[in-house]
Amino acid sequence: MNRKEFFNAKAAQWDTHCCPDQDIINQILDLVDIQPGDRILDVGTGTGVLIPFLLSRTGPSGEIVGVDIADKMIEVARQKYRDPHVDFLVGDIFQLNFSAAPFDVIMCYAVFPHFEEQKTVPERLGAFLRPGGKLAVCHAMSRDKINQVHQNAASAVSGDYLPDAETIKGFYLAAGYDMMGEADNEKMFVLVGRKNTGTKDRTD
Repeated sequence: MNRKEFFNAKAAQWDTHCCPDQDIINQILDLVDIQPGDRILDVGTGTGVLIPFLLSRTGPSGEIVGVDIADKMIEVARQKYRDPHVDFLVGDIFQLNFSAAPFDVIMCYAVFPHFEEQKTVPERLGAFLRPGGKLAVCHAMSRDKINQVHQNAASAVSGDYLPDAETIKGFYLAAGYDMMGEADNEKMFVLVGRKNTGTKDRTD
């Protein structure tokens, strides 16, 4: 079983077992500082856990695109949210092309441990951000808890590891981001970087 198959198998019951604290989600989004009218890419959107929180902040002039490799997760998300300001796509984020309309914010909520080649993620996702746009790597639980949950899960994700904050910040800085916010405690793990205007854009 690979990651896609693992999350597809979990999709129908995901919302029953995955119920993040709303106060913590709002604290995370406060750190990201989402603004009305922002165009947001929600990477690894799953069943759309973040969607209502994002919509409440972007307002009627905003736009949200949720992407996930697991088609069953997206099926659930589409059933839950039929909003003209939200679009859902199935696929590998790095095989999609968003260059025509760069994003103001990219959210990587509860997904970073599942990326291959983690050190390249800020650079590769930065190609989808406007200059000055923000990339957030975040979880509504501590890093230790995240890694413990994965270690005790099925083999498809048992090796998916969230590095420490300093390591991920190094990935950001190497890709030309300025760090603008972080929280690393028992309730949450959040790193927010702003794309430097000199950061290279992806052209492929």
